[in-house]
Amino acid sequence: MPRIRIIFEKKGWITFLNHLDLPVLFSRAARRAGLSQEFTQGFSPHPHISLGPALAAGVEGIQEPADFWFNEWDDNCVGKWNDKLPAGIRILMHAEVDGPSLSKLATAAKYRICGVGSEFGSEELEILKKETERTGILYRAFVDKGSVLLTVGDLEHCGAGNLVRSLKEEGICEGWKDLYLVRECVGTWDAETGTILPLI
Repeated sequence: MPRIRIIFEKKGWITFLNHLDLPVLFSRAARRAGLSQEFTQGFSPHPHISLGPALAAGVEGIQEPADFWFNEWDDNCVGKWNDKLPAGIRILMHAEVDGPSLSKLATAAKYRICGVGSEFGSEELEILKKETERTGILYRAFVDKGSVLLTVGDLEHCGAGNLVRSLKEEGICEGWKDLYLVRECVGTWDAETGTILPLI
C-alpha cells in the first residue's frame, strides 16, 4: 500500500477550518477523484491518514505536511485530487515515502508574524523570543521586512496561540484580529546547517 506524503498550502477563508476537520476534507476529495484509500483496522475503520503538527485556525500554512495511504497510486492521482479540493487548499508536492512517521520528523517550523497594516520591529521580536524560549525551543529569530521570523521547535507547546497571547499581554495588539500569521514551513531542524530540512 503506497504511503504518499504531500506538502500542501492552506490559504484564505479555509484557514479557519479546524485542523481536526482536514482528514474528512482530504478524504472526501480523494473519494470524489476516484482514489482508493487504505482504511484502518478495528471496530470503526477510517482512512489511514497522518497529519503534521496542528496549525491554529486563522494561520496560513505555506508548506504543510501530511501522509496518506492508498491502495493504488500513480503520478496522475495528485492532479485529480487537487481538482476536487476546495479553494485555499492545494497540494504542491508529493512523494512515496517510508521510514519514520511525521510526528518524529516534523520537529521545527518557521513562522512569519506582523501586524495587520503595521510593521513589527525589535520590540515585538524581543517579546516573541522571550515567549518562545519560555514555552518551547527557539532556533532562530530576526526581523525581516516589517515581520518577525521565528524558527521554533517543540511544536506541541510552542504554537501560534502562545505567540498571540504574549503580544496581547504586552499591549502590542488586542488579539488575533490585529495580527497576520503565516507558518512558512514545517520540517526537521538540522543544527549543522542551521536550517529546516524539507520532509520531501
